[in-house]
Amino acid sequence: MKQKIKSLVFSLLALTFVFLLSGCGENTTPYETNNNEGYTVSVKFDANGGTFTTNTSVIVDSLNTDGKSAVALISPDDSRRDNDAFTASKNGHFLAGWYKERIETTDSDGNTFYTYAEKWDFENDVLKIDNNKEYSADEPALTLYAAWVPLFEIEFYSLDSGELIDTMQFDPTGEKQLSVPAWNEETGAVEMFDFPERDGYTYNKAYFDAAGTNELTGETLTHPGVVNEKDGTATDSVLKLYVDWTEGEWYRIYNVDQFIESASLNGNYELFADLDFTDEIWPTTFMYGNFGGVIKGNGHTIKNVEATQTNNSKVNAGLFGQLTDTANISDLNFENVTFTIKAGTRKVGTSYGLFAGTISGSATLSNVNILNSHLQIDSSCYFGVDDYSIGLVCGMGEASMLATAEIDCTAVGDDADSVMITTSGNTVTVDFES
Repeated sequence: MKQKIKSLVFSLLALTFVFLLSGCGENTTPYETNNNEGYTVSVKFDANGGTFTTNTSVIVDSLNTDGKSAVALISPDDSRRDNDAFTASKNGHFLAGWYKERIETTDSDGNTFYTYAEKWDFENDVLKIDNNKEYSADEPALTLYAAWVPLFEIEFYSLDSGELIDTMQFDPTGEKQLSVPAWNEETGAVEMFDFPERDGYTYNKAYFDAAGTNELTGETLTHPGVVNEKDGTATDSVLKLYVDWTEGEWYRIYNVDQFIESASLNGNYELFADLDFTDEIWPTTFMYGNFGGVIKGNGHTIKNVEATQTNNSKVNAGLFGQLTDTANISDLNFENVTFTIKAGTRKVGTSYGLFAGTISGSATLSNVNILNSHLQIDSSCYFGVDDYSIGLVCGMGEASMLATAEIDCTAVGDDADSVMITTSGNTVTVDFES
């Protein structure tokens, strides 16, 4: 703007103006200084419950109009103020704009609130100056009030319990459209995008009603809140969503890469396709670890797996090192699996099996089938103690928990003829010729 502006910043304390005197005589106020310098037209910006970056609630622009009949104004945070820009803020609110009128209203419960009128347009509006009128710097020709509207919110409730899980706040003057969670085709996990996560749970669906009848669909969600610029208020500022959460960290598996990359001992997996492990490596996390998650096979098959036990330091080894009490595998077939025990051990209490080293008694196996599979013992093994267990299905635990177990056991390696193998039910006995 071409006219000269002097920004005078002050705060209100007990309805008394407190001035910072700088370069003025002891009995000279900044207003008197402004009047003497020709800055006689004042515009006050009232933060109206907010605070400027200067920790003050009000700033005043004193103008030298140079005889002009109309002048444009600039907002407190306008960059043209250079280092004297003032940003107003109020915790939990956003600035709807600056208004010429502030109207106090009391509702039936006795609560007082404000509405506003005549929003100032800093691009087009001008302050008209009456050149026949005497102005004084300490009497604002115009007061503009900040209109504050609470930040828009989305409240996330549990569909089952009705418990408030999380609250998201955002400024509706920015982006009001949020991406809805979706299953990531590469990882098999749910991509939450803008939605909050819940520890120990996986997002399933969301609804607009507590009864779970009006489902949130589509890839994006637009908050329904509306800011009424005419009176500086907002409607529908709070949106409630009721989320159907599934307990645990779940993955939807459509290919081998997803299964390998998401391998976790506490993971929960649902298969939507057969998995062919030809030229792929079975996750060592599963082969030696204590798996306590869930695999829903949905009747699919994991096939052509080749896995080799080579770590002497692990107590359990198999497709799963140990199935713990919380492990739950259902409706899943394993076909043409070859598991090779290659590292002999002196470690007491080791357990090996094609399916698992150990199956805990409380693990749940429902309709799990092993078809046309092979347990192999390499002739390079040396078991330095007798306290170890090898089984076709598992070294320790109930092999009968599987619906089908088509497993043979053979010796392999450079000196396979020196290994004597006998099987009785699930139990495998190995003798090495000296």
